Amino acid sequence: MIDKIVFISDIHGNIEAFKSVLADIQERNIDMSQVYCLGDSVGYGTRPDEVIDLLKRNGIVSILGNYDEAVGFYLPTCGCNINNDNDKAKTKNALSWTVEHTSAENKEYLREFEEQLTIKILGKSILLTHASPISITDYLYEDDREKQEEIAEELEEDIIVFGHTHLPYVKKVKGKLFINAGSVGRPKDGDNRACYCIITIGDKLEVEVEFVRVSYDIEKMAQEIIESDLMDSFATVLRTGRDTK
Repeated sequence: MIDKIVFISDIHGNIEAFKSVLADIQERNIDMSQVYCLGDSVGYGTRPDEVIDLLKRNGIVSILGNYDEAVGFYLPTCGCNINNDNDKAKTKNALSWTVEHTSAENKEYLREFEEQLTIKILGKSILLTHASPISITDYLYEDDREKQEEIAEELEEDIIVFGHTHLPYVKKVKGKLFINAGSVGRPKDGDNRACYCIITIGDKLEVEVEFVRVSYDIEKMAQEIIESDLMDSFATVLRTGRDTK
């Protein structure tokens, strides 16, 4: 028996990217019960309610992201790593706009998300979290070897899957598999296509990890940002697939 599990993360209100990813998953005949969202369905993009409604409609289990928490609980900040006034302005704009444009019903839905979830597939135990087991705002980059080793030593599960940085990678550390699923709605690795992750577990419990890139109507979403009160730099991120300074 072979099992496939899909992980999506960091949709960030980008409904066109999300719809394109769902269509790609359906074309692969993967059941939606095998799809998990690793958080940050909202923030930065113009369609928070539509994204949440699509998660609900497809019955996709979601983990709490830092933007989900901030919007759902009316927090003053997203808890992001803010180092300068420009970053403060960007996060304040994204958060305040999203709070205003997310329905009370959907805020309540965001508040129901768990911070972590462990699933078991064919004998493999997988921890799902938004950023890292440390917190939903922690950054776990590919070259963070020391932090990965510390987490691996404490990790009971075989695999940990997360997002938050918008930079996909797979890496084995001390026998544990670390997988960053990338970002559906706001990639930052230089490829502006939507990114999601498929994990395949085979008969001998071997694990294969595939990062899938999906094209979507980027310009449509970029123009919606420009025409809104969101900062124009958020449109640049979509177009370039890179963060703006």
